[in-house]
Amino acid sequence: MLGKILGIVSNNMSYLGVVFFIAVSYWRISKTNQKQRAAKALLDKAIKSNAGEPLTLHPEIDPAKCAGCGACTRACPEGDILKLIHHKAVLVAPTKCVGHGECEQACPFGAIDLVFGTKTRGIDIPRLTPHYETNVPGLYIAGELGGMGLIRNAVKQGALAAADAIKKLDRKLEAQFDLLIVGAGPGGMAGALAAIANKASYLCVEQNSIGGTVTNFPRQKVVMSHPADLPVVGKMKFSRNKVSKEELLEYWSSVRLKTGMKILENEKFESLEKNGDVFHVQTSKGSYSARKVILAMGVRGSPRRLGLVNEDLPKVTYNLLDPEQYKGANVVVIGGGNAGVEAAQYLGKKSLGCKVTLLIHGKSLDRCNEENRAKIEAMQKQGLLEIWYQSQVKEIHAEYLQVNKDGTEVKLKNDYLFVFIGAEMPQAFLMSLGINIDKKFGESIKKSG
Repeated sequence: MLGKILGIVSNNMSYLGVVFFIAVSYWRISKTNQKQRAAKALLDKAIKSNAGEPLTLHPEIDPAKCAGCGACTRACPEGDILKLIHHKAVLVAPTKCVGHGECEQACPFGAIDLVFGTKTRGIDIPRLTPHYETNVPGLYIAGELGGMGLIRNAVKQGALAAADAIKKLDRKLEAQFDLLIVGAGPGGMAGALAAIANKASYLCVEQNSIGGTVTNFPRQKVVMSHPADLPVVGKMKFSRNKVSKEELLEYWSSVRLKTGMKILENEKFESLEKNGDVFHVQTSKGSYSARKVILAMGVRGSPRRLGLVNEDLPKVTYNLLDPEQYKGANVVVIGGGNAGVEAAQYLGKKSLGCKVTLLIHGKSLDRCNEENRAKIEAMQKQGLLEIWYQSQVKEIHAEYLQVNKDGTEVKLKNDYLFVFIGAEMPQAFLMSLGINIDKKFGESIKKSG
C-alpha cells in the first residue's frame, strides 16, 4: 500500500514539474516576444523620423552569423542602441550610436564589424593602414581626424601609431626627434607616453593647452564613461564612472607631471614638409625635424559653418566654455545633436535667466541620446527654454535673426548665436600633405585601418 501511495505522489510531482516547466517557458517566450516587439517599434520610429542611418562609425551585423545571444545588446554602454528582433541583433537607434565598439568585442560569433558610412551615405576618411599610417610613409593619424572621435578610441590609436612608428625608425636619419606629435588630446598624449615607454625622443605641440579639444567643452560636461589603458600609466582610474571635463584635465595634468611628458602648449601647427625621409614641421613658434609624425589634432578646430552673410559677427560662436558669461541674454542654439542640446541645457538653467531657443532642422530630437532628450524636453515643459522644430536661420543681423520656422519667416531677437552642426574634416589640408582621402560606403575598419 505504501508503495502505491509513493508511486502516485511521484507521478503527480513529475506532472507538476512538467506543468511548471511549461509555464516558465511560456512566460520567458512571452517576455522575449514583448521585448522584441518593443525593439521593432524603436526601429520603426527611427526610420519614420528619418533617423534610420548611422551618422558615424557603427556596428554592422551579419544575420547569418548572429545567434541571437544578446551579448552585444548587454555590452553597449549607450543603452537602447542594439536590440534583438526575430532573435537577431539589430541597430534600432542608428543615429545615436557613437562607435564604442563594445558590441564587436562582446560578440562570441564574430557577427559584428565596425564600419564607416552606409551603402547610400559615404563618409570621407583618410586612407590608413591597420597601424594608422597614411599613404605617406612615416606620417600617421590618430583619433578624430581619422574618423574615430571617442577618447578611448583615440588613446588606443595614438598608442598603436606611436609604437608602429618607433618600430620602423631609422635613427641614421638626421633629425631632432624620433617622433613629433601634433595635438595634446587623448591620442597625442597616448602617443607621447608610448614614446616614453619605448625610450624614443619625441615632442608634442598643442595649439591650446593639454587636453586639446576637451578644453573647449563646457564646464562640468561629462566627457568619458569608460576608462582607457595608457602606455606607462596603465588603466585610467577615477572615483566614478562618469568623468567630467575638469576631472579628466586634472588627471591628464597629473600624468604629465608624473611622467615628464614634453608638451609645448599654445604653439600652433602651421605646415609640414617631407625632405627625403625626414619631416620638417613649422609651428607658430619655431621649426622642428622628425623621423616620424603623428597628426592627432582632431577636427573640432574646423566647425561646420552655416554659410550665411554676417556669420563672422562676434555674436556667433561654435563652442560654449562658460555659460555664466551669458546671464540674461537672448541666445539661440542651432543643433539637435548632443553638443547643441547640452549647450541649450547649460544656458537654460534658471539661475542664468537666459531666453533660450533651440533650433532643430528636423521634426524631432533624433540625433542626441535619450538622457539629453529627456532633460531638454523636461526643461521645455518647465518653460526654461523653447524648442523650434523644422527651423533654420536664414539671415544673421546684429540684434536679431531671420528664422524660417516651419515654413514661416520669423524675426527673433538675439544677442548670441551658438552653432553646433558638426565639424568639417580638413580635407584640403590633408590632401596638401599628399594623404589620400577615400569615401567609405559601409566599409569595415578592419579594411580601412
